[in-house]
Amino acid sequence: MSKELPIYFYPMKRELSFSYIAEWHIKLLQEKYPILPMHLTALPSLSSYTRIKVYVHPYFYPLSTNGEIKEAILKKLRKNIDVLIGIDVADSNHLSQWAVDNANLATALIVNSKWSYDAYIESGVKVPVHVVPHGLEGEWFREPRTPQHPSIKFLQELKKKHNLFIVLYFLWHSGWRKGADLAASLIKCLEDNHVNYLLVIKKMDITDPALKLFTKFKVFIIEGKLPRDWLIDLYDTADLLLLPSRGGSFELPGLEALGRGIPTLMPNTGPWTEYTPPGLEKYLWVKTARMVPPLPGNTIHDGLGAEWDANDACDKALNIINNYKEVRTKAQEGIKWIKEHFSWNTIKHDLWRIHEHYFTS
Repeated sequence: MSKELPIYFYPMKRELSFSYIAEWHIKLLQEKYPILPMHLTALPSLSSYTRIKVYVHPYFYPLSTNGEIKEAILKKLRKNIDVLIGIDVADSNHLSQWAVDNANLATALIVNSKWSYDAYIESGVKVPVHVVPHGLEGEWFREPRTPQHPSIKFLQELKKKHNLFIVLYFLWHSGWRKGADLAASLIKCLEDNHVNYLLVIKKMDITDPALKLFTKFKVFIIEGKLPRDWLIDLYDTADLLLLPSRGGSFELPGLEALGRGIPTLMPNTGPWTEYTPPGLEKYLWVKTARMVPPLPGNTIHDGLGAEWDANDACDKALNIINNYKEVRTKAQEGIKWIKEHFSWNTIKHDLWRIHEHYFTS
């Protein structure tokens, strides 16, 4: 194995958001540079007998007691790693001292938003931190089509038959962090105001306990991983996406929805404000009621995140519904801005510049 060949360590063949983004990074880097993908568990054995240059994605969890690498092993082997680029996120506005100490073992770090960058710097990270946001592939901007997935096709027919206002909400895990209770409160607001809604919850195979908050509402659940084209069809069926997250470093569903011109309700504090197309803020941003821990007891992300004001969320949602043609038109106009700033084809140049600086100089 050539010692010059950079290695990208990540959780291979696992259904994680980290894996999804890592595979995009690898694909984009390989357009221009040789990169060797490897599973995280291979790092300790490789670095014991050769000098290497590596990406580690994610960076923090693998160093924890239950992680694939562990902090003590990395410290022992660090002298054999010529370049160590850690890739991770900030799910709150502050990192723990343990996370900061380990961050400073890296050559540099890559994060996915200015929100994450600020959290790292303000927490005491001293090594260079670079921002490379998540992106959307070119096919994301295709024309709408008739859905192919039976459930999504049925949902579209149901919408047309009953003139439903479709509200989409992603509940994959971490009901508190994802604001499940805030989403439920917003749906109650729609019921109280006699909106002819249907809440569509997209979940994975694991059921979060917070799902029980929605049992009294009109709910349509879609479960499991969807291929890209089916996921696009799901967004196209929706009229509004709810993004009431108390924490998170990016929240990809918000970008995906806006990339299809779907109005997305979100707190006015957090990384999602970075990908809101200009002119939509007054419709989509909900006032922050307070800052709260999104992940209580977490050993990495020990700071705060924004909790939206439930009354303002209700008012904003009703305003969107009552002025839907206007808001939807502005959201559709914002697709061009999303494509210019958050397509992978644009973002890859940021990755290339970082790679050239650390791996080819």
